Amino acid sequence: MPRPVRSRGSWSPPEPAGPVPLAETGLDPAWQSILERDGIRALYPPQAMAVGPVLAGESVLLACPTASGKSLVAYFALLRAAREGRTGLYLVPLRALAHEKAEELARFAELGLRVGISIGDFDLPAERLEKLDVLVATSEKADGLLRRGSPWLDRLGVVVADEVHLLRDPDRGPTLEVSLTRLRRNYPDLQVVALSATVGNSEEVAGWLGARHLASEFRPVPLKLGVYYDGRITFTDLTSREVDPPGEAVPRLVRTIVEEGGQALVFVNSRRASDQLAETLAPTVRRLLSADERVRAAAAADAVQGSSDEETEGIRRLSSLLPNGVAFHNASLTNAERRVVERAFRDRALKVLVATPTLAAGINLPARRVIVRDTTRYDDRIGVQAPIPALEVHQMLGRAGRPRFDSVGEALLLARSPDDEDRLLDGYLSAGPEPVESRLAAEPALRMHLLALVASHAVADDRELAAFFESTFYGRTLPLSELHEKIVTVRRFLEQHELLARSTGLRATRFGELTSELYLDPLSAIVLRQVLERAPLGVAPFPLLAAIATTPDLPPMFLRRGEEADLLARYAEEVEELLVKPEEEPLDLPLEPFLSTLKTASVLESWIAETPILEITDRWGIGAGDLRSKAEDADWLLFAAGRLATAFNRRVSRAIDDLSLRVRYGVREELLDLVRLRGIGRVRARMLHRAGFPDRESLRNAPLDRIEQALRSRRLADMVVQQLSPRGRARPPAAPDQRPDEPLVRSRLRRLEEYPGDEADPRSGV
Repeated sequence: MPRPVRSRGSWSPPEPAGPVPLAETGLDPAWQSILERDGIRALYPPQAMAVGPVLAGESVLLACPTASGKSLVAYFALLRAAREGRTGLYLVPLRALAHEKAEELARFAELGLRVGISIGDFDLPAERLEKLDVLVATSEKADGLLRRGSPWLDRLGVVVADEVHLLRDPDRGPTLEVSLTRLRRNYPDLQVVALSATVGNSEEVAGWLGARHLASEFRPVPLKLGVYYDGRITFTDLTSREVDPPGEAVPRLVRTIVEEGGQALVFVNSRRASDQLAETLAPTVRRLLSADERVRAAAAADAVQGSSDEETEGIRRLSSLLPNGVAFHNASLTNAERRVVERAFRDRALKVLVATPTLAAGINLPARRVIVRDTTRYDDRIGVQAPIPALEVHQMLGRAGRPRFDSVGEALLLARSPDDEDRLLDGYLSAGPEPVESRLAAEPALRMHLLALVASHAVADDRELAAFFESTFYGRTLPLSELHEKIVTVRRFLEQHELLARSTGLRATRFGELTSELYLDPLSAIVLRQVLERAPLGVAPFPLLAAIATTPDLPPMFLRRGEEADLLARYAEEVEELLVKPEEEPLDLPLEPFLSTLKTASVLESWIAETPILEITDRWGIGAGDLRSKAEDADWLLFAAGRLATAFNRRVSRAIDDLSLRVRYGVREELLDLVRLRGIGRVRARMLHRAGFPDRESLRNAPLDRIEQALRSRRLADMVVQQLSPRGRARPPAAPDQRPDEPLVRSRLRRLEEYPGDEADPRSGV
């Protein structure tokens, strides 16, 4: 196995004192022309410092504050690789970031740069992938390419690791770490461009990557950090500013910045707080809107109302808030609702956005004044409020200052007493961010990645396995003894459950290969195999939903006060039919956590019964975004169960495939044939069914005007008719075992591609 290249030296070019004109950077004239057309006529100092090494093919780690232009450096590396006939992989942590980066790279399409995206369930077919110069993907998708041995990777010239400091994230970090390790070992001449926020040990990360360490404190918009207390902002540069009354802290800080023509971004620690604070701020902000601003804010409200065929609590709440120039942003919203809010804020139709901290790790939404109201949040691992790490707080504060609109950004924390003011100044604003530490030693991550390494033939024996982990960031920075002990434990677990063969070397069984291809946590696969072995012919939907809800790949829902009694009654009613029971191997779930899985199953049951979204979310205290996330994860787990059924219980595969489709669209069984039509979801399928069209055959010979009348749209009616014509006829998706050309990887961490960590506080039920 080839070893990764080492760092090419410790020398770094000096950082220029100011912006450098494009003509002096050595960039390709065609690139310069495109940048100038977008209003970029000079490179910021960190960009200019990095451009030489990047164009020379050097691996670099660029550690800079938020909004310092790091992404453009990565684009130069991708363009250089494409010019040389090599491909580029751009790794992002969130799907929203993937869309943002792909849109920015689209400016270079006139040069022939072909860019694609792979996120969530969206896998590019091999023939389309082969035509791409750049693939923007999450780490999970890159991991999937490595597992499948995609030929596209054979031409790989550069990998960009955006937000590489997320190596420290317990959920996303291990996959990012393993993917980068595999890429560097497989392709020793690979150029790595890592982009990082300022962290305590970025040089250590650069050393692991064999990259030149380039660090800068430059920001295009200067940042003033401060603490607000009792009507005064005290900044770290020893200046201060009085904030005119009246009002409590947040309304006062919001009002004064909007009066100055700026926008405010307020971070709070829970979903409920984001909604409630936005409601509180609405009257204050509305009074400050001009007539034109009110028109644009009302247009945003119209846009959110048109974002779905079915009303949600998010649509209802945002429709009343947006006309006031205020909105909230959290994971309870659907993707479409969040996009409306983000676009409205970016276009300055919104003056104030109240968000949970996860937005800080997502897309670029700067504001003149950022207010971090809360520096603690509920930690369900310990059951109390815990301090938010300094790195995350700095990520939030770094959103202050919008280039081309603001001459300075203000980033503020709120104190409740003089002692609290000192604590915030010393503990957050004056203290450096925490160092990045590997999270690879967590057993769930280890069992998944160890199996994948063996199943994809990346390692063949214990020596190669040890060598691999020695080349990870963990192996580079932490004692290996603990990791080796856990590797032995995980290997025994995988052999015990027949995912690895018991032999002197390392070899995956067919069950292990399927588990890795399906991107399942091995523990989930073990549960699904047990379920399939127990499932009777004609198994009902609820036992299957309850079974997949117990797996580690479908995170449980919090139980609200008062829900236990109803769920206990449901358990007593269903216990004889359940395929997984509490305190049973291999999960050994106590009764209370088991009841939370029954809550998830009950939510999904309501969804496939076509219960209105508003009724589901009100009944169970969740958001439409949560519902969509659970449905997507459940659909994928049922897809995986259908694949495993081909090996363990083919008789139930049809029932599983039908249930998967029902979960995907949220429909009763009688609508399954209709939702196979493109553009027809649960609302439109029910409209067709009520109009006398129970299936596609009934539509095939129907008059166009009748279909138009049923759907209330000529465009949709034309789309349906075109699909039913001999040339455009829609073909139903076959059972999973009949789709040999379909990629098996469907991301187990789809929720992490959204806004990870934005969990409800179980005490509030939100």
